[in-house]
Amino acid sequence: LQHYFIQSNLRMKDIEKLTCDVMNYAWGKPADESLVAKFTGRTEEKGQKFAELWMGTHPKAPSLVQSSGKPLGVEIAGDLPFLLKVLSVDKALSIQLHPTKEVAKVLHAKSPQHYPDPNHKPEMAIALTEFEGMCGFRPLDEIIENMRLHDELHCGLSSHLVSSIQGKTKIDDEPTFIKQLFTELIQLPSSAEKILKKVNSSSSLSPSDELFLRIHSQHPGDRGLVCIYLLNHVILQPGQCMFLGANKIHAYFSGDCVECMACSDNVVRAGLTPKFVDVERLISMVDCSPGTAESQKLRASYEHTSSDGSGMRSFTPPVKDFAVDCIECKSGEVQLPGKASPQILLCTEGKGSIETDGDCETLCPGNVVYLAPHKSVKVKGMCKVFAAYHQ
Repeated sequence: LQHYFIQSNLRMKDIEKLTCDVMNYAWGKPADESLVAKFTGRTEEKGQKFAELWMGTHPKAPSLVQSSGKPLGVEIAGDLPFLLKVLSVDKALSIQLHPTKEVAKVLHAKSPQHYPDPNHKPEMAIALTEFEGMCGFRPLDEIIENMRLHDELHCGLSSHLVSSIQGKTKIDDEPTFIKQLFTELIQLPSSAEKILKKVNSSSSLSPSDELFLRIHSQHPGDRGLVCIYLLNHVILQPGQCMFLGANKIHAYFSGDCVECMACSDNVVRAGLTPKFVDVERLISMVDCSPGTAESQKLRASYEHTSSDGSGMRSFTPPVKDFAVDCIECKSGEVQLPGKASPQILLCTEGKGSIETDGDCETLCPGNVVYLAPHKSVKVKGMCKVFAAYHQ
């Protein structure tokens, strides 16, 4: 990986501020509510939706080095293996998953218009505000209970699935049963309309029914709505994290987060989107292992807090492409050791500075900084900073 980390411009400082690009997708938040808009000083742009801020060298939206005006990838003579983002989600987006590296190569070769690169895209989301979505299949007993409550769907299912739902037939292989059920439900004609009719006539609603009505108002009649009864409803509080490995089905509903991933834009979708959907492909790839909502969360691998409340937490997912440190400086300073890879640092709260032996840059919300490899720094002031790097 050394070619990622060569600084071709010897005049480039150890610390360089970056200018980063914004994505104005329809599911983003209005300017006056979006952290993406706040971080880029664009909260006055009424009528515009601010969805994502991209920080890195991805060719779709490469960050620029402010001192030179050149793309970061040009200045370091290569590409970073990770991509850091901020997401501001106002509307449910995409029942989706991401391919393995091997499958990504095949998809890109066959359909480059839909799968724009040959890389995998594991990712993790760290909540900045309360962040809501779905991730992974529910425990089997929850899925069975939801299917019993919604018997209006049974007439479209295979008899052996209905028999298992009704408890007449034993389920020996949970992932296999879940995959068969998901496969039939996601392709069931008018499933959303059937559920809507049942819910509207019901005197009492389950939490899943209430969620269905809310998301149905955003995506009426969408085939992906049935997933609400199959997938875990996950709510992250600020600072909590979830990791989305290859073939892990998920969707985002609301809130703001920092998201870090392998440098890729490959997404296989099955619903809740106006973009290209590839349902059969997703069915063939999806991991149908059941688990709880709590099990979808990724715990910090390292955590240290000093007496004044300053400290650092590290989130290291089971892939080498990226990791993220969350630094909170209450007063004084926090020392960050150098990494073998470059780092991208984002300030999300407060004011402070970042200093090496020779360079210093001020920090305020929305500032994005490139840090050269092997450079230890001090974060000073009262601020919160996220640092992404290659493990």
